[in-house]
Amino acid sequence: MKSIRTKLVVVFSASITLIVFVLLSVSIWGINTLNERDSNQILEHLGRENAGTIDAKLEDIEHSANKIYYYAYDQLEAYFGKLYGESFRKDYLERVGTLALSEAKGADSKDSNNIKAVYYRLTTDIKQEPTGFYYQWDTETQSFKKRQDIDLSKYDKDDEENVGWYYMAKEEKKPVWIGPYQNDRLGIRVATYSSPVYVFGRFTSVISMDVDIEELCKELHDITIYNTGSAVLFDVEENLLYDKEHEDGLDKENFTETEDAISKAKNTSLKSKDPVEYRTSDGAMKLYACKLVNGMTLCVTAPLDEINSTRTRVLGYSITLSLVFAAIALVVMFLLINRFLRPLKELTDVSKQLADGNMEVHLDYKGNDEIGQLTEMFELMANSLKRYFDHFHSLAYTDSLTGLNNKAAFTMTKEVIESEVKMGRASFTIVVMDVNNLKTINDTIGHEMGDLLLKHVVLCMRKVFVGFPLYRIGGDEFCSIVNTDEPQNLIDRLQSVTAGMSREDFETFHCDYQIAAGYSTFVKGEDKSFDDVFNKADAKMYENKSYLKARAKKEKKDRV
Repeated sequence: MKSIRTKLVVVFSASITLIVFVLLSVSIWGINTLNERDSNQILEHLGRENAGTIDAKLEDIEHSANKIYYYAYDQLEAYFGKLYGESFRKDYLERVGTLALSEAKGADSKDSNNIKAVYYRLTTDIKQEPTGFYYQWDTETQSFKKRQDIDLSKYDKDDEENVGWYYMAKEEKKPVWIGPYQNDRLGIRVATYSSPVYVFGRFTSVISMDVDIEELCKELHDITIYNTGSAVLFDVEENLLYDKEHEDGLDKENFTETEDAISKAKNTSLKSKDPVEYRTSDGAMKLYACKLVNGMTLCVTAPLDEINSTRTRVLGYSITLSLVFAAIALVVMFLLINRFLRPLKELTDVSKQLADGNMEVHLDYKGNDEIGQLTEMFELMANSLKRYFDHFHSLAYTDSLTGLNNKAAFTMTKEVIESEVKMGRASFTIVVMDVNNLKTINDTIGHEMGDLLLKHVVLCMRKVFVGFPLYRIGGDEFCSIVNTDEPQNLIDRLQSVTAGMSREDFETFHCDYQIAAGYSTFVKGEDKSFDDVFNKADAKMYENKSYLKARAKKEKKDRV
């Protein structure tokens, strides 16, 4: 039996542990939530900021191309009928070319928007030269040089890398970004911005600019996310244009598990518009993806351990503070318990004397508190116990054959429980038991053997109902009043033990015997008295009795 000290220590320790656990759980939840929110905001900010920087460069190119477009459009609208005249075309193309060259030089001077070519092509309906112009950046002279115009007739219309800038813009009827792709003329990877010119609903020409993707990727090299995180750039066809491991890019056909994981995380982030976690051979990572104006995707990614480094430190502080709080609380608890238990020790000593049968006890503690009241009640209880003890000794409460409590003891217990039921404090379970085949043994081999059987059965009961009172309330009827959450376990164990002993006793009694049992637990509001609970248990016992007899009959038939 656990002492009050032990119980108090257990209760207070459990309470302190629960409080610490709840506080720590709330702290961890709060820290994780804040860390998740903040890290997502940081990644989104960095992603959008860097995507905005690249978009600004691409939009500068769009702006330059659009200025050329509006000039070309205004000229064609004003002199549309002269488009097929050679003299007008030559003069017109020269004026548009001058503006295009100026815009390309101006855009390229803005800390390198990386324009490598600007070109213009009239509709293929015009067969006579001139049909357009082509200016290409020359690295040696660091200036734009006029090159031979692109001959569209040499390429198939589906050749996106060579003539997609013309046919795709014509088909879309609006400005489009094409690529990135490898431009054989320039010998570099470029993305092309093409804007078709429609006048009076008729396609007339296309203005295009090529931007150097390699130069854009170099700018990604300086982007750092947390400590070791970086930027990753994908093209519209899911190929890798840049990451810190593949600065020259990597086709998706050559992706390893790492690149596949990044690509999948990119698609998930674009779909959810939130940062997502993924795992590679280097560990857990987090990524946020942004679409650029030309259809490419910029990702910012960083290791989770770097993202969570602040969270880890704060969690460490929280755990340390929680442990310190728990230690201080436990020390205070032990001091309070010791002070509280001093007067209770005297009550414990008196209780032992009462248990030993000494009813002449005296308590010294006279405090004006609950323990003082308890002390006074102890003295009154001791006097009452002495009177009851003298009275009870005059009665016989023990069954002479089995040594169990007899019917009188059962009746007294019933009265006590009935009073508890009336006061609304009752909590009990009744187990009713009956011995099968006792009558058969009495009739076949005599009542002495029947009495022996009852003693054997009682041994089974004593092995199982340890700590619970047992009563013999009839010839072969027994009862126990228990306080347990699993009374069926007691019945199962009892019948298992009885079955084993029955097999051992078969030669003695020449037949099997069983203990039928049933239980019922007092339900407040449903059961009105002790008898209500007893009758339910008795009914269940008879159900079990019928079941055991049927099973025994079947087993006997199966053996035959």
